[in-house]
Amino acid sequence: MFRNNTDHKLKVEAIIKNINTISLELKKMKELSQLLLCDLTLHFNHPVKADDFKETERNNPLFEEFKVSDVSLASHSFST
Repeated sequence: MFRNNTDHKLKVEAIIKNINTISLELKKMKELSQLLLCDLTLHFNHPVKADDFKETERNNPLFEEFKVSDVSLASHSFST
């Protein structure tokens, strides 16, 4: 019975860790989508200014910094 309790505790801890990881990734995606929305707004409202930002994006692409990490779900720990 003690082993079963320990296994359950480890599974719960793994689930909590995965939820925290997913939460962080969602926050990053939200920030990126807000930046992209601002970029679209700027492009359609001020096309001349948007051309200046195209050059900046070529020199420092936003998508290189944002990479969605491979989130391994807790289901892997349940299979053992």
